[in-house]
Amino acid sequence: MKLNFKTIFIALSLGAAAISCSDFGDLNSDPTKSTDMDPNLLLPTLQMTLTNDWQEWHRHFMYPGGFVQQWCGDWGTVEYGCCGIKNDSYMAELWLQRYTRMAKGLVDIVERTKDDPAQANINAAGRLMLVYTFAQLTDMYGDIPYSEAGKGYYTGQYKPKYDTQEEIYNDFFRQLEIADAQLRKGTDLIKYDQYYDGDTAKWRKYVNSLRLRLALRLIKVNPDKAKEEARIAIENGVMESNADLCRIKYENFANPSAGPGRGNALSNRFRAEPRNFRFSRKLISYMEQTSDPRIRIYGACYLEDGTDITDLVYEKTRSYTEMARYTDRFDWENYGDDPTVVTPEMTIKLNGQDFIVEPKYQFLQPSVWLMALDAPYVNMSYAEVELLLAEAAYRWGFGDGTPAEHFSKALRASVEMMTVYGAPAPSEADVTRFIQANPLRSGSELEQINMQMWVGLVLNPFESFANWRRTGIPEIIFTNYQPARNQSNGKTPRRLTYPVEEQIMNPDNYRKAIARVPGYDWTEGVWWDKQ
Repeated sequence: MKLNFKTIFIALSLGAAAISCSDFGDLNSDPTKSTDMDPNLLLPTLQMTLTNDWQEWHRHFMYPGGFVQQWCGDWGTVEYGCCGIKNDSYMAELWLQRYTRMAKGLVDIVERTKDDPAQANINAAGRLMLVYTFAQLTDMYGDIPYSEAGKGYYTGQYKPKYDTQEEIYNDFFRQLEIADAQLRKGTDLIKYDQYYDGDTAKWRKYVNSLRLRLALRLIKVNPDKAKEEARIAIENGVMESNADLCRIKYENFANPSAGPGRGNALSNRFRAEPRNFRFSRKLISYMEQTSDPRIRIYGACYLEDGTDITDLVYEKTRSYTEMARYTDRFDWENYGDDPTVVTPEMTIKLNGQDFIVEPKYQFLQPSVWLMALDAPYVNMSYAEVELLLAEAAYRWGFGDGTPAEHFSKALRASVEMMTVYGAPAPSEADVTRFIQANPLRSGSELEQINMQMWVGLVLNPFESFANWRRTGIPEIIFTNYQPARNQSNGKTPRRLTYPVEEQIMNPDNYRKAIARVPGYDWTEGVWWDKQ
């Protein structure tokens, strides 16, 4: 059963009103102001909250989206993510929003239902979402409040300790193991579920797919643990087709200028300042080299009024790479790789008349499918799972297929899944050409697998940044375009720093966490990002 979005929006508004303050005393207060709230009503609110506030999502997007050189053009992404300039409030946004708007609600679902066999499935769903949410936090910040976070109502602890990331990851696997076991035997209906409409078989696949993702995160710091957790996840059963991918659907509404709404937050952000986001040349160049049919689904060239001139620009350039921006460039800058060379204006035939195209409109922007207010948000895709399976098969021989077979399945799934955004279904010929042009080659397996991961995660900056840090793929060279202003010593940052508020609200635990990271700064890797 599903609630309509009007009902969810009302529930979301009420929930937001109840958790608006950001001090830890409020973070750990009763998230529902009720002792008998149905957790099935809380679940869809939390599912929406992850991806429906466009102001929040811009702040989430700008740093990792620039760090891994997928995006440029947009002022915030270039200024902070690409040029490496610190902004305390922007770096704090993920922390503040996930703790104030997500953590205690998820804790409440789990705590409220943990001893009730009649609510085993909703409990499992809460555990999975808790792991997903805290994984974003710990992967971006390192050690964080976890075991005591969000439990003030239950324990009276208002200044939670910072657990080590190793402890947190160990508990992630325990939580997912419990969730999988409960979904096997649970009989309750997960009502109002916006991911899978209560389909517990798909929830199980998501549980184990997430476990596989997190298992491979440990490959540098604890390869034995990575291997064992990956084995269990695969044996338990992961996603098997695009029908299993985890997404949330939105309605075709523009969100308010501040706060959540009923439309996709990222699409709202793309549309809020029209035509300023650009795909990086690094990304588009790789996609063109691999004959990736997603180029024209990802990006297009639009004039200010929305007129699509992509084909007309391509006729002039004969190269999608030339239609992409160099990293660290704002949308109004005309430079190519050489700052002394200015991109010239271009004359095209538009409606039978000569039309001069300014340089900024010659570069690929997010397509109408990615900018659609009702575009879904994909939390985890089947294509990603097949890439993870390809890596697990390559490293350890796990699974039913060879690395090459899983890689081919990933390529197909990655193209075919774009229909969830409303893009036209690819022809079988296009899909076949893409697969045949990219066989998994001996000696370059990990590079090919994780380059495809980088391309596929273009709308998921948390995961793209995490996967780059665990693999070093693609090679990221910080361009240091503005060295006088750069605050990372010309290095690509590897984490976000803790919010300033923590020094005031939770100072003792904050200082202990800082002390565990010699030379604490945003260029120091988190625990699993072993250098």
